[in-house]
Amino acid sequence: MKQTLSAGAGTGAILATLVALIMVKIGLEPPSLEGALAIFMGMVLFSAFTVKKISQAMDYCNPSLKQLFPISFLTFFLPILGITFGAPNSDLDTLLTIIAMGTVGGLFWSIPFALWNNYRVRSNNSVIDRQHNITQNITIQDSVVMGNVANIATEEES
Repeated sequence: MKQTLSAGAGTGAILATLVALIMVKIGLEPPSLEGALAIFMGMVLFSAFTVKKISQAMDYCNPSLKQLFPISFLTFFLPILGITFGAPNSDLDTLLTIIAMGTVGGLFWSIPFALWNNYRVRSNNSVIDRQHNITQNITIQDSVVMGNVANIATEEES
């Protein structure tokens, strides 16, 4: 669960850093709608891929791009885009605020994925526990137990 949350927060932080540097500090304004969409998609994809590669390189976790793309996309729209439009200037305090809000936004949007991963892991564990129960053939006839009733050693116990 904490891996998903930290990957989401990292995605938000990287995306917010890109937005703060490219759009606010440099002041890059795309000449057309197509240019704006290309820059937007580039930043969203770059932040998701970067977090995945960094997490794998650190051997911390292997986040799914199926989760990182929506987190990055939603983080761009909810906290980052609004705070970027309302940014009073391009001072260091403003840039750090954008990055902090992006981190919090990524953390917020990763909560549903973390809860889903936690639920999925718990349900998989209960299936695994049920698979380790081994039943022997035991016949009960006239209140007499027939067959081998000794404990069975599973593969894990051997």
